[in-house]
Amino acid sequence: MARTKMTRHQLKERDEITTSLQKFMEVVYARQKQVIAGAVIVVVLAVSIIGWNIYSSNRNANAQSQLSAAINAFNDTTNIKSDKERYEKTIAEAQKTHDNYRSLRVGVIAQYYIGMSQEGLGETAKAVQTLQEVIQRGDSDIKGVAQFALGGIHKKHGETQKAIEVYKQLYDSGGYSKAAIAYELAGLYEANNQADQAKEYYQKVVSEFPESPFRQGADDALKRLGVTTPPPSQQKPS
Repeated sequence: MARTKMTRHQLKERDEITTSLQKFMEVVYARQKQVIAGAVIVVVLAVSIIGWNIYSSNRNANAQSQLSAAINAFNDTTNIKSDKERYEKTIAEAQKTHDNYRSLRVGVIAQYYIGMSQEGLGETAKAVQTLQEVIQRGDSDIKGVAQFALGGIHKKHGETQKAIEVYKQLYDSGGYSKAAIAYELAGLYEANNQADQAKEYYQKVVSEFPESPFRQGADDALKRLGVTTPPPSQQKPS
């Protein structure tokens, strides 16, 4: 059979259809590439997230383990007979934790134990500097503990005014037991012959923290200073 000759119009339509099909296939192919690329990105992100979570979990576990070694050394008065050896071991373990995990909370806690051990070794200037660094880092869980310890070091070495300043800042800012701080402040003021201030803080313990373990000591101190207080409440602490 003879091939039917196509008119110019039919040829133009065929060319347009062919061109359109080619463009359509190009779009489909391009979209397939985008979909595949998108799927690959999702898979890579998922693997990355899972990998990071595993890495982070392992890192935190290792950090906690190293910190536990430092804390155990600090508290081990049974197996480590010498305080010097105990503090030196604590510093060695805590320094490893701090060096390896400086950006984590355990790194800050490790630095606190370094400071306390330095004080135990008689290196007071180093201890004060270390605890001040802990305080400046501002971690909410350890800052108050470090401030209280710093106040205790000043008190231990007869630096009454420095101790008072540290304790007053801590009392105002929070982050540690206010009953304990008030009791320490009262004792410092009493030892410094500042009876009015001592009475003020002993009274805070009695009136604001009546169920605290410092209540009885505050009552006794107020009596010693000539102040009569009502008997302690029989209500048990909540």
